Amino acid sequence: MTRLRFMHIPKTAGTTFTNILERQYSGKGFVFKGYLPSDIERFRALSEHDRNSIELFTGHAPITSGIPEADNATIITFFREPVTRVKSFCQHVSEGKSAELVRDFPPESFKLDEFLRSGNSQLSNLQTKFLVKQDIRDFPIETLPESEAKDIALDNLSQKVSCFGLQEYFDESLLLLATRFNWKMPIYIPANRANRQRLIEFKEHHIERIAELNSIDIELYKACKERFLNTIQSEEFDKAKLARFRIYKTLASYSIRAWGRVKRVRRRRTGKLFRSGAVS
Repeated sequence: MTRLRFMHIPKTAGTTFTNILERQYSGKGFVFKGYLPSDIERFRALSEHDRNSIELFTGHAPITSGIPEADNATIITFFREPVTRVKSFCQHVSEGKSAELVRDFPPESFKLDEFLRSGNSQLSNLQTKFLVKQDIRDFPIETLPESEAKDIALDNLSQKVSCFGLQEYFDESLLLLATRFNWKMPIYIPANRANRQRLIEFKEHHIERIAELNSIDIELYKACKERFLNTIQSEEFDKAKLARFRIYKTLASYSIRAWGRVKRVRRRRTGKLFRSGAVS
């Protein structure tokens, strides 16, 4: 099987896609945790046999990770409309799901304006950073002319990334990737969803601030989307297969949810029996 690396840019449906990948690749994998020095140290601590047996690299690391086995693998990734991506990240932090940010931005007192002024590296042009530089934390991409940063990112996308998808066209992306790598079309349930009871309100000045912070990403995404749409609108794209997959996925999701409800009912009934002393 082709050694694959999924470059997981945060908040681009990567958790859902990683779950799909792990079912396709049952062999040994390596996960980037998001801090390259410790990731590299952890990888080097593996035995030569374990390093050579890795079939799948996943996790948060930019295009050049510093691990040759990962950087020379077949690289795939997902992109997302930049303003929506940052809104999703803000929501994620507001729910306390980013452990490293909970202390400074606790859920019970989260302030969106304050967070958007924090200078957090994930708030600005993150998708471009992943394609341009090894260390996304320390690289001030804004010091480059916007056109140059975008051109470097697009060049790396063309030269180093084998295939990419868009979060907004997730099913179409899956079909492209499944065709490219000869996978069976996977049934999936979206992961890492926002808490609908705790949605934060984005006002016009918040959207303007996010757009300002992501001017390079916006231009990059436009170019990526144009390429992607040209692909799925071509005659080579199997629209009939996509339609069949969506029907099958809908039917399967009903079955999965129904079975989930059955298991929840069984757990509740079993719990009642234990509490009542009927089961010993």
